[in-house]
Amino acid sequence: MLHALIPYITAPEYTLADDLPLIGPLKLQVFGPLVAVGVVLGWKQCLKYAKHKDIDEFFFRDYLFWMLVFAFVISHWVSVIFYFPHQIKENPWVLLAVWNGLSSVGGFFGAFIGMMYYLKKHKQPVIVYADATIFGLLVGWCFGRAGCSLVHDHPGKIVEAGTAFAVGPWPDGTWRYDLGLLELMFAITLCTFIYVVGKPMTRKPGWLVGTVVMGYAPFRFVLDFFRADEVSKRVIPTPDMRYSGLTTAQWFCIAFALAGLYLVFFRKAKPNDGDYYKDSERRAREAAAAKGETKGEAKREPKGEAERESAREPAPRDSNTD
Repeated sequence: MLHALIPYITAPEYTLADDLPLIGPLKLQVFGPLVAVGVVLGWKQCLKYAKHKDIDEFFFRDYLFWMLVFAFVISHWVSVIFYFPHQIKENPWVLLAVWNGLSSVGGFFGAFIGMMYYLKKHKQPVIVYADATIFGLLVGWCFGRAGCSLVHDHPGKIVEAGTAFAVGPWPDGTWRYDLGLLELMFAITLCTFIYVVGKPMTRKPGWLVGTVVMGYAPFRFVLDFFRADEVSKRVIPTPDMRYSGLTTAQWFCIAFALAGLYLVFFRKAKPNDGDYYKDSERRAREAAAAKGETKGEAKREPKGEAERESAREPAPRDSNTD
């Protein structure tokens, strides 16, 4: 039976503080460490892509930092504001607890906002940085969804125990789809395709971003129709908010799909796509500056010797002193 292959696993968790001021309980779950590992490995993959494209490493590191700040904060805000607005009424400070609830599409949107803000501020072309970011994001996304599948924070509809991909029994005794697990499977598949088959390093600017969002958007759009919609105190105390029958993620997915289609099939390479800060140019400037300083010191040294030799010679006599 397929249901025997996917049991409901209760991941261990540790309560660090029962009731902190303003933000409530603070728990250490397996989700947090997995996200941290995903960030580290994704960061390394971003740097790998940046090195291949000769992007200035120092600037790119700063860019990644601020992009991640925007991504995590806005991801949390999208999760709370659009999916669980009642939490804000209960405790407005929940908006600051960025570790407590994240939205994947909110993270993509936050990363986009952070990317646009930082790159426009420094007058950099966007597309090559977007490709570098998504190259690493694929890896981090897999680890994030692995965490979701272990803490079961995306319960799906109730199904029969023998249904393919059913997970159970859940705490309320039901068998359900685990949407975090299903997205993990998709993320691994997409990541493998991009890394092994896609050859992203050789593609035109924007192909990588377009392919990823064009592939993810329809999958996620359909997946959200399988979200749990009944109320269960032990699984889903409040149903997800929907707007005109669609979740927030589904509305984002429509925009993502259109952007992906444009990037893959319609966008042409632009002359300024390659006008980004280059690591080789930075290194050349540093080497030239260091060489200039060395030459300057070499030129000043003989002058100092002449001055010292002159100091050692007796001063010429004044003919009027005799």
